[in-house]
Amino acid sequence: MPVPTRRRSVFASLAFALGAMTVGACSMRPATRTVSVRALRQAPVVTPSDYRHAILSDTTAIDDLHWPLGERLGLLQVRNQAEWRRLTAVAPELGSPPDFERGMVIGLLSRAGVPLNDCWPIDLDVVRVHGGAGLVSGRFCPGTYFPDGTAYLETAYVEGLVTVLIVDINGVRFYPE
Repeated sequence: MPVPTRRRSVFASLAFALGAMTVGACSMRPATRTVSVRALRQAPVVTPSDYRHAILSDTTAIDDLHWPLGERLGLLQVRNQAEWRRLTAVAPELGSPPDFERGMVIGLLSRAGVPLNDCWPIDLDVVRVHGGAGLVSGRFCPGTYFPDGTAYLETAYVEGLVTVLIVDINGVRFYPE
């Protein structure tokens, strides 16, 4: 049964209004995309640049910049100049900021304390990027640590990275929130 012309125009107006509301609502929050683990594992390796190290005596000022990966490890994600300034306030040896227009700084943080076997506790190894999403692989140096509250940080700049979805440390996967 055909819809009368007047009713059709009301339905078209209603559909347009609902569509406009949907578009307006979408522009208020970022679009959500799904990235599979398979796509991340098969993504090309992006060579991080500008590796930097820092030893921190107190990490409370940057607690909201990193995601805990268990009790002794964390992932740092620094996306802009303001976050970089907060990080370098506690780790001035990290120096000048990179270009945040093209990527971001990631870091692996070890809160295990001072290593007694003379190795740097955490090593950022490989980063894979798929559509801005990243899989970070790293290694934690086994050994004995003096648990005095000292934190060790290794950072690197990764072009094309927007957010880290998976962190793999010594074969154990973590999924930052």
